[in-house]
Amino acid sequence: MRPVRVFLLTLAAITLWTRPAPATGFGVNAHIPNDALADRIADAGIEWVRIDVLWALVEPEPDVYDWSVYDALVERLTARGLRIYAGLGATPAWATAGTELIGVPDDPDQWRELCYLAAARYAGRIDAWGLWNEPNQERFWEGSRREFIDVILIPGAEAIALADPGALVCGPDLAHLSNAHWEDWLREVIGAARDLLDVVAHHSYPSDGRASDVTRDLEEGDPYPFGDPSIREVLEEEDWWPRPFWLTETGVESGRWGEITQADFVRDLLQSWFGPDRGRRSWVDRVFFYEMADPPAPSPYSFGLLGGPPDLEPKLAHLAYADFIAGAEVDDAELVAAEIPVFFSPGETADGEVTLRNTGTTIWDTLGPIRLTATVASVGWQVEVVQLAGDETVAPGETHTFHVTITAPGPPGKRGGRHPFLSARMEREGAWAFGDMLRQEAILVWAPPPAVIRDPEPGRAAPGVSARLRIEAEGHPPLRYRWLRNGVELADGELWTGTDTPNLTVVAVDPKVEGIYRCEVSNDIGAVVSAPADLVIGTPAPRRVGSRLLPVDGGRPRPPQRAPDLRFSGPPEVD
Repeated sequence: MRPVRVFLLTLAAITLWTRPAPATGFGVNAHIPNDALADRIADAGIEWVRIDVLWALVEPEPDVYDWSVYDALVERLTARGLRIYAGLGATPAWATAGTELIGVPDDPDQWRELCYLAAARYAGRIDAWGLWNEPNQERFWEGSRREFIDVILIPGAEAIALADPGALVCGPDLAHLSNAHWEDWLREVIGAARDLLDVVAHHSYPSDGRASDVTRDLEEGDPYPFGDPSIREVLEEEDWWPRPFWLTETGVESGRWGEITQADFVRDLLQSWFGPDRGRRSWVDRVFFYEMADPPAPSPYSFGLLGGPPDLEPKLAHLAYADFIAGAEVDDAELVAAEIPVFFSPGETADGEVTLRNTGTTIWDTLGPIRLTATVASVGWQVEVVQLAGDETVAPGETHTFHVTITAPGPPGKRGGRHPFLSARMEREGAWAFGDMLRQEAILVWAPPPAVIRDPEPGRAAPGVSARLRIEAEGHPPLRYRWLRNGVELADGELWTGTDTPNLTVVAVDPKVEGIYRCEVSNDIGAVVSAPADLVIGTPAPRRVGSRLLPVDGGRPRPPQRAPDLRFSGPPEVD
């Protein structure tokens, strides 16, 4: 183990410290931060903030939504240039027969709708979404592992991908506790939802206050016979490697271990995983320390990098974090846009483009060398990328468009099997991959998939009268239609008719049927989802966005990337 070093800061170092240029990769948990706390986060150079989006706060009664806290919070954080990782959770009492906040939702579609509405409302402003917090702990989730996957993870991920294809879907944010069976949970989650998740997110805290203990969890595993494997081992065995991994909670309590040990933990963990000598320890893409500030007194918890409100006095750990960020050399990339075909005829060669922004602190050039790697994990596919030319550079903040050529193999085999994925990610050659990852299915087809000729029109309607939404599509017959409201599939009944036809009739317009409508058109080859059409009473029709292609078997391509002190995450446990 690495010995704990004494961390000393002189008064001059504290008073002369100024705001560093932000470097991505570095985040913090902040729950629902106010203006003062948001300022402190930005001033430290931290760029990512993990917040809690509480279902019970947003929808206190069925179909009664109050987004005011989060509208203000998202504006507060984005105005300061902060990127947001929002964790959804906390069941309202009305939505569960179990315990409020931790009970299993009675109707998965109510949760699906909440996830869809949240992602649609904050599309382009919330970069990443998590689905629940530490579901392998009974104090956060009283359902089973299978209920979490079937009721929370899969419906939520599908809804977010439909509402905001550019947002990252992360999870399962497990507590790294043997008595909470983290290994079994992670294996089953990856097995069930690997094609729906963009990032595996995980929590690990040291049992001895030292960074080496977290590194053991991540990289080495338990040295004792029959002990836990490392997280890396599980990721490799479950075929997740080398896709993105985020450590979304870790930290040390200053009240238990002292400010010097807390600061040493922060500095040592960052040096080990993001410092110049990290070597093979380069696969943790982002770290979020728990937490930015201590809770208000008389709370006993002291994980904060700052003291509690109202003073928010900096601790040594806060200064250590800001100091590291100020001098860090970080490779990072944000996926800005991608135009890559999903469906291919046998033997077809098609061109595409992937546009990435350099969100790190290093310059991309051929001397590094920095390159885009793109592959299709299936025999017969060929992918070529036009890399940076000899004199080309991409400075921090700049974007670059890589041209990609994909050649499909010969005739497809039996239709309906699992399709391969095209994966693209930046790489420092010979060292590590970094940044956002593009993943989308590559599907061999014998005829074109459906195409939308006319999207449904958004509009207003008077209460009590009927309304009609219509779609026009073409493609190899037979075409099948599936209407969705707020991401939830509709069925004929008192409120709607024609839910499986091109013409949807809303029988009587009232608040129960207001929402965002879309239609999925499919045939035996593939599917296309229409642009959203908002049906509202008495308010202007909002924005329109284009339709997007989907594979027919339920997977999804990845299109372009792009309050009160309520505490849902809670302090951690260690074992």
